[in-house]
Amino acid sequence: MLLIETLLILALVGWQAVVFWRNRYLAQRVGTTYPVAGAVAVQPIPFTAANPEKDFAIQYDALITRDASPEFGQIIVDTNEYLLNNRGAAADFSILKDISERHAEALDEEIQAQIATPLYLGLLGTFTGAILGLVSLVGNPFAEVSENPHTDASFSNGDVQHFLGGVLIAMIGSLFGLAFTLAGNQLLKQARAQRDRNKNAYYTFLQKALLPKLNSDMQAGMSNLKSVLDSFNAEFFSQIQNDFFSKIHEFTPLIASITENISVQKRFLEQLEKIGYSELANATVKVFDRVDESAQTFEKFLGYQQALNTTVTHSTEAAQTIGSLLNRLTALEQGLASVPQYLQQHDDALRQQVAFFSQHGKLLADIGAQIRQGVSEGVHRMDVELDGRLRELQQEATEAHEQWQRHFRELNSNNVYQKITEYLNPFTQLPAQQRDLNALQERQAGLVAQALQRLEVRIAADAALQRSLLEQVERTNTVLEKVTQPNWFQRAILGKK
Repeated sequence: MLLIETLLILALVGWQAVVFWRNRYLAQRVGTTYPVAGAVAVQPIPFTAANPEKDFAIQYDALITRDASPEFGQIIVDTNEYLLNNRGAAADFSILKDISERHAEALDEEIQAQIATPLYLGLLGTFTGAILGLVSLVGNPFAEVSENPHTDASFSNGDVQHFLGGVLIAMIGSLFGLAFTLAGNQLLKQARAQRDRNKNAYYTFLQKALLPKLNSDMQAGMSNLKSVLDSFNAEFFSQIQNDFFSKIHEFTPLIASITENISVQKRFLEQLEKIGYSELANATVKVFDRVDESAQTFEKFLGYQQALNTTVTHSTEAAQTIGSLLNRLTALEQGLASVPQYLQQHDDALRQQVAFFSQHGKLLADIGAQIRQGVSEGVHRMDVELDGRLRELQQEATEAHEQWQRHFRELNSNNVYQKITEYLNPFTQLPAQQRDLNALQERQAGLVAQALQRLEVRIAADAALQRSLLEQVERTNTVLEKVTQPNWFQRAILGKK
């Protein structure tokens, strides 16, 4: 098992090294994103329009560089495209800065996403080693516990030593992961500092060299535009003066048509005079009478029209209200359509939690059963040993001294309290692990803690019983010494001391 853990940790360390070298390469790219100061220059670039017969060749100011990184090369390309499309106008420094920042942030986010990968791989190795060590130590945790204490297999020192060795090997992976992560963060910090220095130098170059040149080019273009407009105005007015008299001859037919229209109007007035203005006035009065008669009808029509307009206005408001209600109903329908999906996700999460709690509850129940079984067997062995000691003390009083010495050696070699303590050592970390569980697991952990407290009380009672037994043995030894001492007759007559 240690060989398997060692191979796994070596594979994880190799994986961590590969990720670290990749992070180191990305950090170098971050540091060299922007060139050093003086590596960028401004150069006029000729540009021919798409239609050379109508458009003439122009020049625009572009950025050039040497030995640029791929990221900065893309920044130069995008900046030159912006300068080409924005030629003749004032360049915006915020747009140039935004073009640069997007490419730099893309590379920075790429390395930031995987800078802590060695640390996570180290934690993976630690947990894997601990799990393999526990598997080799516990074996099958779901197997039935043997009722025979002589065939019950407990944790030996060799098993615990192998488990601790596996954990130590697994923690080496975490140590390498932490070291690789710290080294990667340090390299990234240095690369960012170098990038920021070069970036500030690049921005300073844009503000000192490129933007003033673009502004001066715009002023020169405005001056050229003014001269072109002046020449156009002079040519335009001279052309108007030359063509003025020719345009007057072109207006002669129009004047003739106007004269003819005036003649027609003169004839109309002559005919009107022949008819008579009195008849025209009478006809006009009749027309106005008819208009007066129809005024009331028009007023009623206007009232109907106003009522119709009011109705149309209210209808429009009602239509808007109905439209807003339909929009709200549509939003409500969409929300109700998404409710089953949310409920399904909630049910899935609840099923996963119930399965998780059931699995851990079963595991805790198995652990509690093993603890109770071990304690019961230990107490049973203690009762058997104590009963045997009492029977042997009553039956073999003459050999009490040697018997009790042998029993004391056996008790010292088979210390039940020490064995129980060794059995409980693997579970000292159990409360710390159960704090991460939910309320159900906390209640189960509380029950286990209460059981352990009762076990400690039982062990304390057994220890008190052992102490009282030792006191009884000491009193028995004292009585035996007094019994075996020679009396005055043996000392005086037989000479025994």
